[in-house]
Parts: sequence; C-alpha cells; structure tokens
Amino acid sequence: MRTYHSILSLTATMTATCNAGDLVGFDDAPITTADAPVKGIAQVPATEVGLDIALTAAGFETVTASGVITAGDKLVSALAGGVSVAGVDPDNVFATALTSAADGDLVQILIR
Repeated sequence: MRTYHSILSLTATMTATCNAGDLVGFDDAPITTADAPVKGIAQVPATEVGLDIALTAAGFETVTASGVITAGDKLVSALAGGVSVAGVDPDNVFATALTSAADGDLVQILIR
C-alpha cells in the first residue's frame, strides 16, 4: 500500500503524464534516468499534460525499489523509475530508505 506524509509540498505543472509515487524532475516530468536531480514525488497521478499536481519535496513517501534496498541506504533516482542505492560517488542523493525492499517492491523513504 502506498502511503505518504508530506512536510513540504511543491506544485508541478506536468509536462508528461505520471503515476502517483513517480519521481518528478525539475522539468516537471517523470524521471527515467539514474542519479537525476529530484524535485519531488507525485502525490497523485497526472492523467494529462498541463495538470497541476502536488509533489512531496520533504517528508515520508512510498516508492518502487529498483534493486535490493536495505533500511538506512542512501537513495538516488533509478534508470527505469523508482529509487536505487546510491553508488560510490553519487551526484543527487535525495532520500534515505526507512524500510528494506526487494527489486520491484515498495520501499518507504525519508526525503530531506
């Protein structure tokens, strides 16, 4: 089950459609590249281009794990969406895993 608690929400005028829980970049589109800058996580789906939606920029979120994640891991955006464990020299760590998850499972994260 997807849950979230936003401490800071930002508005994005979406330039592409997305699902709730998708990572959104500063271009207001879903992120599909690894270690990209993250503006926030979509709180609701964007079913059409130009729709204004809320993004969680700081708080607690539930997203999809790409690869195995252990509680306490530092996280970055993943290549196919979701989050993955930050590598040796990441540029855009944006969250910490609060729970562990297998590849493709939901993981709870803290965005600071």
